Amino acid sequence: MSKTTDNALRQDILSKSIWSLMANFSVPAIIAMSINSLNTFIDALFIGQYVGQEALAAVSLAFPLTMLTNAGAVMISFGGSSLLSIAIGSNQIDVQQKIFGSVTILSLIISSVLTVFGLTFAEELIELMGGSGNLITLGAEYYRIMMIGALVRVYGVVLNNLIRAEGKMNEAMYYLIFATVLNIVLNPLFIVVLDWGISGAAWSTVVAMIILTITGLIYFLRGRQNYPLDMSYWRLEKSITKPVLSVGVSAMMMQIMFLVQQVFVFRSVAHYGDDWNIAFMGACYRIMILMIMPIFGFSQALQPIVGINYGAQSLARVKEAFTIFAKASTFMLFIFWVLELSFPRVILSWMLPEVTFTPTDIMNFRIQMLSYIVFPFFLMGITMFQSMGKARMAGFMLMSRELALFLPFVLVLPLFFGVNGIYYSMAPVNLIIFFAAAYLVRNEFKTWTLA
Repeated sequence: MSKTTDNALRQDILSKSIWSLMANFSVPAIIAMSINSLNTFIDALFIGQYVGQEALAAVSLAFPLTMLTNAGAVMISFGGSSLLSIAIGSNQIDVQQKIFGSVTILSLIISSVLTVFGLTFAEELIELMGGSGNLITLGAEYYRIMMIGALVRVYGVVLNNLIRAEGKMNEAMYYLIFATVLNIVLNPLFIVVLDWGISGAAWSTVVAMIILTITGLIYFLRGRQNYPLDMSYWRLEKSITKPVLSVGVSAMMMQIMFLVQQVFVFRSVAHYGDDWNIAFMGACYRIMILMIMPIFGFSQALQPIVGINYGAQSLARVKEAFTIFAKASTFMLFIFWVLELSFPRVILSWMLPEVTFTPTDIMNFRIQMLSYIVFPFFLMGITMFQSMGKARMAGFMLMSRELALFLPFVLVLPLFFGVNGIYYSMAPVNLIIFFAAAYLVRNEFKTWTLA
């Protein structure tokens, strides 16, 4: 296929106002991620309302384990997207041609391993999360279905991110919204009408991801991308696979570290509390995800802008893009943050109906949400380093947050404060890592000679 990368979209990314690019790229990405976060919220909503508190607790234990699949998808998609954006910026035609075939093979390999692993050890993994009795049975039922769909959950995300990597945020948004809305529509059909219970929530997600994968494949098979692509290339080559995995592993660590965090959190909750505490923590996390997921839209919009400009060595534009995106994403999160801190009972009751929340419950919810206002700066910093191919720096930021800071806090504070101590651990970790991220970003900029 004879295409050139010297297209209008590339030139816009290299020369157009960053504010204009942010408006054009962020809006569709934020819409897509907001609807996607609403999807996980709706899953929990229908399970809590129509299946019950025990089922919500079981899904709360199983949901973090699905981060393994997300980790595989993020590793390939972000590694491939970063490499593609830099290749478009620097006009590396050979790299552009080989991306699609390489990430397809990687997706097949990783999703196959994840499927076998998940189907084999479902009960053991739910127990590891702190489940017992019927929670293990229900959680394993949900998790196994999600693992059956591992291939489409990985490959669908990979294809959608490759579309974003060349700057086509609108098309990627349309595909993701269609799949997500389908998921939301299928939830009441499978859970309530067909009475599939907890399995219905899982199958609705799998069916939606099948559709996302199909739409992504159609995009590439019809040659709609704006760069040359060799459809006869179907193998793993070191020059492509190594940088994809190098950058991708750092992106994957965010998902893996989230899983590690959840293992320790829910095991601590199970140790110091009961099934109600597990359900409440699960509800808090779903609400937190609903709050911060739109910020990932800014991150996805920032990635091609940084990658393509960095590939073209326009370092001043990279710095400007980071600064503008960090400020804008923080402002957006502030709006949701104020609402959640102001009306916690209303929001919590959406997933836990007919529950009278105690003052301690409300205090714990607010403490958990309080420090997430600094999350956008941290995420934009990681995105910038990953988009430039600087995997070690991004990985260091992630590992520092979860292993060096979060785990010690979540292990020690409950010894003194019980279940409440788990919530207390969130604020100091987020504040410390914010200052650490600011220091690393500032040091990176100081090494540049800006035009």
